[in-house]
Amino acid sequence: MMTTIRAVLPDADEPKREKSTNTPAHGEERRVEAVQREVDAVTFWERGEEPEFGRIAFFTDAVFAIALTLLVLDLRLPRMSGNPDDPASILNALGDLTPKFVSFGIAFALLAKYWIANHGFFARIGRFDKRYLTICMCYLATVAFLPFPTSLIGEYESNPISGVLFALSLAAVSGLETVLLWHAQRAGLMRTPASEQVYRWQVSVALIPFTMFLVTIPLAFVSPTVMLLSWIVIAPLAGRWAHRRKPAALTSRQNPIPDGDSCE
Repeated sequence: MMTTIRAVLPDADEPKREKSTNTPAHGEERRVEAVQREVDAVTFWERGEEPEFGRIAFFTDAVFAIALTLLVLDLRLPRMSGNPDDPASILNALGDLTPKFVSFGIAFALLAKYWIANHGFFARIGRFDKRYLTICMCYLATVAFLPFPTSLIGEYESNPISGVLFALSLAAVSGLETVLLWHAQRAGLMRTPASEQVYRWQVSVALIPFTMFLVTIPLAFVSPTVMLLSWIVIAPLAGRWAHRRKPAALTSRQNPIPDGDSCE
């Protein structure tokens, strides 16, 4: 009789041991799945499905708008040493502001170009992730900083350090644009991922201003004005070079991709 009980009891206890072993495992699996769903919910912001997508776009536009506005605030009324009613006096005073007008014009044109590229790039983005937002915040920091070196080179146009800082600031903006493009392509954030040929062309175009700003920095030690003039000469030539190497796929209206890239 005792033998029978001993033979039966293990069989009776077996389901309980299975239940006590499997239940925590199933509970842990469900908990991990729940946590993963929460992580996935905040990892990506989809176009048209999340309000955060639009908020990021508006924030980026606001940073560009403020930076462009700050550029013009540095253009103050000139001080005239002679008779304020004399036309020659005001012409001389305006002539003294020539470096500020030049630096303002270049910075405004470049920021406008960045924003136009930004707008085109944003039209091709289908979603954001956290890493993209981190890179984008760094990019916007360089955009917001740009009015300072612009004011510096306008005030101290003969000092090579002002020219170096101006060039480095612009190179930082262009370099981070390239990083944004690289990450968006690699992480699958684009609505339609570009082909390898198109992607290589996009990266090469994005690196043109980055390279130009860095390579011409030694000219600032000759004269910051010479450095600025070199940009005016190099930029159209580089644009023509990029246009000649534009992939045939980009000429189709079904795959419109701007010549530049940007954040948003």
